[in-house]
Amino acid sequence: MRCVLAGVWATALVIAVPGTVGGCVGGSLASDSGPLRANDRWSTSGRQKVHVGEEVAFDFLLTDWLGRPIFPGAVADYCAVLVGPDRIECEPGLDGRFSFSYRFDRFSPGDKVRVVASAYRERGYRDYGYVQGAWLPSSSAREKPDTRVARDAITIDIYQLEIELAVPRRLDELLAETGVLRIRRSDGALTSVYLDKPDRPGFAFTGPDDGGGYRVRFVPRGDQLNPTGTTSVEFTIRDTAGRAYTVSKTLETP
Repeated sequence: MRCVLAGVWATALVIAVPGTVGGCVGGSLASDSGPLRANDRWSTSGRQKVHVGEEVAFDFLLTDWLGRPIFPGAVADYCAVLVGPDRIECEPGLDGRFSFSYRFDRFSPGDKVRVVASAYRERGYRDYGYVQGAWLPSSSAREKPDTRVARDAITIDIYQLEIELAVPRRLDELLAETGVLRIRRSDGALTSVYLDKPDRPGFAFTGPDDGGGYRVRFVPRGDQLNPTGTTSVEFTIRDTAGRAYTVSKTLETP
């Protein structure tokens, strides 16, 4: 059920008091991946794009029948999340939100991953317990199943960027070993990548081609890119005479 209104993530939560929720509790799931509007941190879009290996933060909150966020209080005890085949459980924070994160490093480009968040009210023991690295259902037949009070979902489209830069022809031969590919994120994080070697994965450098130009190729990790918007890349290399050349590019990272 998606009944959140625009800007609800910047709104103070209402205390949930029995009898004031009106019998309708909704849920709204958001991520920091995108698409994002200007100056927004969270996206409630039902379809979002995530880069292979990207770690995404999620927020799930409860809403009343008017779409206003409410504090879980006596309404829900925990949130169970299914990310593809994986399960996550979390309790509400002091701000009333169910917050969790997930790194999408087990999926391939083109995969579509369903992220489903459900808030539950406990009835006795919880339906599942985490035992020796696995979530196992309750073994007691006398236990009543927990009551689901709200649910929301997002479909994630997994993509993979490849950085490719063209370096124009130069008078002197370019030295691949002097090349440095720099990837800059908006939070100030900088990744420096060097020529690929057996003991140090890096960029591939080819050329000169028939026109005398060169190509730089590199497949980045999700944590090396901005989660949304654009990411700046820059490649600097020297020739046999010691002269430095720089080419740059702006990548779309949806």
